[in-house]
Amino acid sequence: MSTSLERIGTTGFKTGWWILISLSALSVMMHAGLLFALPDEELLFLGWVVFSLYSVAVLLFPYRRGEKWAWFATWLIVLAFAVVILFDSEFGVMYLAMAGMMALGQTLTRGAFFSRGVS
Repeated sequence: MSTSLERIGTTGFKTGWWILISLSALSVMMHAGLLFALPDEELLFLGWVVFSLYSVAVLLFPYRRGEKWAWFATWLIVLAFAVVILFDSEFGVMYLAMAGMMALGQTLTRGAFFSRGVS
């Protein structure tokens, strides 16, 4: 087994990955529901659904393989959720909380992507 795959099997990586994939999947479901509930904002919620589906795909495949670009790309998801607070004071706090949990998940997985060596 390669060293990067050994590090991906750690508890920190698994916990962080589950946080990230759970929140991304929740985002898909939440925004898909809003897409149908609020048809006036169809384009906005469709964009969030597509973006969340992209994050799920990145987390399921390249992220789990330990590809470094996927770790950096996942910060875009965190940033997108955090930025909502600037535009929506009503729901922005919820998005900011989700961004905080995603940042925690990212931090937990960092060692699998960037640790220097495994004994």
